[in-house]
Amino acid sequence: MLNKKNRIGNRYLIEKLFGKGNLYKNKLFTFRYLPSTEPVSKFAVVVSSKICKRAVDRNTLRRHIFEAIRMNIGLIKTPMVSLIIAKSSAANADYKTINDSVIDFINQDNLNVQ
Repeated sequence: MLNKKNRIGNRYLIEKLFGKGNLYKNKLFTFRYLPSTEPVSKFAVVVSSKICKRAVDRNTLRRHIFEAIRMNIGLIKTPMVSLIIAKSSAANADYKTINDSVIDFINQDNLNVQ
């Protein structure tokens, strides 16, 4: 699991991400992100019941995403606040594909976080 200091625990911050956040999409996820006012990056993951009907499957997918973030958080150059929303194609993805998708987001050139 991702460290508590790297998780979003504030509903206001999530609403701010939906309202003003930059958008990045790839095959598995939609990413909403903003520059962070704190020195650490923070993340939240949303997996809808439309994606996976069973709670066990939703939680497994969520844990895979958090683990991919945890393993690659050192690659982030500037701190950001990010919300990761799973798409339906993520339900059948293995951990390697999820990890590659998260790395794709972190390494994007047009990341407007300065």
